[in-house]
Amino acid sequence: MRKGIKIGNQFTDWNVQDKYIIEKVVGTGSYGSVAKAKCVKDGKKVAIKKMDNIFDDEIDCKRILREITLLRKLKHPCIVNLIEILLPTDPDKFTTVYVVLEYADSDLKKILKSSLNLEILHI
Repeated sequence: MRKGIKIGNQFTDWNVQDKYIIEKVVGTGSYGSVAKAKCVKDGKKVAIKKMDNIFDDEIDCKRILREITLLRKLKHPCIVNLIEILLPTDPDKFTTVYVVLEYADSDLKKILKSSLNLEILHI
């Protein structure tokens, strides 16, 4: 099992199996971190959302499940697509979920907080 590693930066706590190489962490949120990564197979850029300790809080666990369920069902050009959910290496003891998504250069929160005027292309 290979951990995502970039020269100079260690991502030893990101267990992305042999499928992805973590390039950098691009954000953190309520449930974990998001990293920009590259698919080993085809070189495609992806975003991987790592959610730790998912069973520590029942309400957070339900929210994470709801988010994953919605992402699996929603298909729209303005919503990042769910590519896959990485299977845990030990299904009896896992506490971390890795959700692989299409990579987007920005997110809605950053765009709305920026001072840029949105053009039709952005919208």
